[in-house]
Amino acid sequence: MSLESNGYTFKPHEMPFMAGSPASPDHPVRRRIFYFLIGVLLSVTAGLQNGILMAAMPQLQASLALQVDQVGWIQVSYYMTYACMSIFFFKFRQHFGLQHFVRTVLFLLLIANVLQALNISFTVEIIARGISGIAASGLMVLGMFYLLQSMKGNGKLIALALTTGLMQLGTPLAQITVPFIAGDGNIHTITLFQLSLTLLCIGLVIWLPIPPGVHTKALSWLDLICFSLFAIGIATLCAFFTQGRTISWDTPWIGYLLIISIICIGIAILIESQRKSPILDWQWLTTRQIITFGLMSAIVRMLISEQTVGAAGLMKSLGMNNDQMVTFYTVTFIASIVGIILSVITFNILDIRKPISIALLGIAIGSFIDIGVGVQTRPEQLYISQAIIAFSALYFMGPMMLEGLIRALAKGPSHIMSFSAIFGLSQTLGGLGGAALFSQFITYRTKEHLADMTSYLSLTNPQVTLGLKQLSAIFSPLTTDPIILQSQATTLLIRQTSLEAQVLAYNDLFIIIGVGASIAFIYSIISRIYYRYHKINIIGKELAVLMQSMPK
Repeated sequence: MSLESNGYTFKPHEMPFMAGSPASPDHPVRRRIFYFLIGVLLSVTAGLQNGILMAAMPQLQASLALQVDQVGWIQVSYYMTYACMSIFFFKFRQHFGLQHFVRTVLFLLLIANVLQALNISFTVEIIARGISGIAASGLMVLGMFYLLQSMKGNGKLIALALTTGLMQLGTPLAQITVPFIAGDGNIHTITLFQLSLTLLCIGLVIWLPIPPGVHTKALSWLDLICFSLFAIGIATLCAFFTQGRTISWDTPWIGYLLIISIICIGIAILIESQRKSPILDWQWLTTRQIITFGLMSAIVRMLISEQTVGAAGLMKSLGMNNDQMVTFYTVTFIASIVGIILSVITFNILDIRKPISIALLGIAIGSFIDIGVGVQTRPEQLYISQAIIAFSALYFMGPMMLEGLIRALAKGPSHIMSFSAIFGLSQTLGGLGGAALFSQFITYRTKEHLADMTSYLSLTNPQVTLGLKQLSAIFSPLTTDPIILQSQATTLLIRQTSLEAQVLAYNDLFIIIGVGASIAFIYSIISRIYYRYHKINIIGKELAVLMQSMPK
């Protein structure tokens, strides 16, 4: 089979690795540099699709006067579509071809941003966020293809590791840029910025397209039915985690989301188990190695929630706004870049889980450093701990992804789809599940601490009486009525007590995460010592299979 483009016939070694992937011609150095730069832009833009709106949520909530549950739906609508689109897009590329995939992704990205730029409303945001989730999933793959074009030989492994890390930079980068873009609270400037970024990506992809690929018949009606069931199940599970945390877990309809999720995923698995050519290889996914891989990936992702739920949540509780957090996120952004670079430089395929041990140690150290925060804690006091955690978050991600990919490739190219599913879902559900679990923990511990503290708030307690007098002095310039002064002082005392209880709950969270990360670190070290003592490479068999399959 031959492949031509603009009169050029691709050589055998330049042919696509599989249907749905681009050819890999021998590009000149100048073109490789452009492919690399465009790949970086596409990958970061994919991360910004979610990052920008999350950073601008306070402005959006104020602009649209959103209720708490509406904010939750806007947040989760992205994840509901993003979580499992990698499965569908894999088949889509193989069936319809690479160029159709590129056009579809860019069109969806443009539609989402145009909708937000033309009309900002709750309904439009839900629709646009859902479309953005689909587009971001495809844009990440497109960015990966561009980065792959920029590398040769073993350098392609670096491209694969870079893609996921670059996408994760979207969150801190958005937190840095949004206060400057929408400093006056105008949400419209943010939507125009997103649209401009999208138009830049489209223009660059048109200017320097990726090489063509080949396609084959890969989709069937049963594939679409099973995927739809999976998509509904995963989407409702994402909604369950997010809205349960946002509203309340005892809200009746929250439970129905979980029931729908279990039913849809269960039916899909039942159908898939009877098929000769299922979408996902369940026999491979349920092997010990892949289950361990998925669990480790999800656990580390959950522990990283120390940053998003823990440190960032604490600062929000203490009244810090986006403008006051710019330097904080700049520090984490730089640390994240360092994590990506060092993970590439120190990558050793023969010791592929070493970065996980280092990441777990970093999360433990960062969490323990944060213990002891108080109501007077400010962002600058968290720079070191959060830089360590931000570094750890991206130091492990590339090697972890490569381990799963190597295992999939050893079984055959068709298993890449199964790998994409397990890795993507472990990251998405691990993040959402971790946020839900830790938020509930903070709520529970806040109530416990508040109950303990209020038991001492009695007017017979001399310290309480003295505290009320001091607080009354704050309001004395405003009124001389003793009843009003007593009421305002009591209200302020209760508010301060509640805040102190919440801060104590965050301290408890840091302890729990630190201990959990320490246990996981010790387990990873013991495992590595065991494998090294017995001279076992955990992916040795897979590497041997790949070496045998390579052309001589």
